Amino acid sequence: MVDIANDIVSKISDYRSDDGIQIDAQHVITWAKQFEDQDQEFLLTELNHILPNSYVAQSDIDEGIESILGYLSSHYGYNSIQEFLRESIFLDCQPNYKSQSIILNKVDDFLKNDIGIDIDECGKDGVKYWIYFDDVLASGGTFRNNISEKLNDYGVENFINEEIKIVGFFFFLHSWGCGNSKYILNKNIHDQISDRLDIHYSNEIENNPRINNYNKNPSFNHAYPRKDQENEKWNNYLDSLEHAEHNRKFAYRANEQPSEEIFFSSPENRIRYEKIVLDKGLEILERADNLAPSIRPLGITTPSYQTFGTGSHAFTWRNISNTCPIIYWWENKGWVPLFPVGNRGL
Repeated sequence: MVDIANDIVSKISDYRSDDGIQIDAQHVITWAKQFEDQDQEFLLTELNHILPNSYVAQSDIDEGIESILGYLSSHYGYNSIQEFLRESIFLDCQPNYKSQSIILNKVDDFLKNDIGIDIDECGKDGVKYWIYFDDVLASGGTFRNNISEKLNDYGVENFINEEIKIVGFFFFLHSWGCGNSKYILNKNIHDQISDRLDIHYSNEIENNPRINNYNKNPSFNHAYPRKDQENEKWNNYLDSLEHAEHNRKFAYRANEQPSEEIFFSSPENRIRYEKIVLDKGLEILERADNLAPSIRPLGITTPSYQTFGTGSHAFTWRNISNTCPIIYWWENKGWVPLFPVGNRGL
């Protein structure tokens, strides 16, 4: 187990290192030993398998900014980053300690060191693009609120008449939250907003459970228990969700989905992993006091949904999304999280 723990550490060792957090093999093993003896090594092995597609290191950001801006420049028909940025601005919507501001500081460093401009010098030739960077779009609530505020401040009709585009880039994008965000912005702001909204991402979490012609075969690359695994304990928990009014049908994935397993190491290991994290998440929540209705064993979700949670795996060097299973971030009532965050858990 020590070898697996060391391999995990090699992937996540920079997690909050700037804040003095030190994740070593002993910390990983301490976390694993909170599970049943027969599950500990399996859980670490499966986590080690999915981390390459679930963890964004600080070096990925530092080394990736030029590639991202180069990709966006080419995508919109420009010959260089400089040309693109002369007609673009970066939206800064969040407090200084949030991920967006941290990413924008890195963008500013790159522009100063490699392009020779400050970030606030962008858009000098007129503004055609608003660039919105963030680490995760999960439910999309933060993104929608930020964009709504910017549009209302700028003037929605001015935005439409000037044919500005909003260019979103996320390191993790939840397909369900993205689709809902476009729909809600269209409904609440203007029916042309989605036509002016381009979303790009490094990693997509295909978690939209609505199967249709536009979503025929999602990979469901998140923790999402299969229908034939449901049991009395799980269903009793769903029945206890007082504020959940609808969408019980989304609590379980169909037995035949996904048609091909590309996230977990095998279909069988996915099923075992999902049972472990769901059962342990339920156990953790049984100890908790005053739970918000959005907190579920597989991570925070929309309170009205009668489900176990979002189940995403979106870890970055500075944070972990609260849409991830709570076994990774809960830190109270005696539970030691793999990724300490501070002040999560009651």
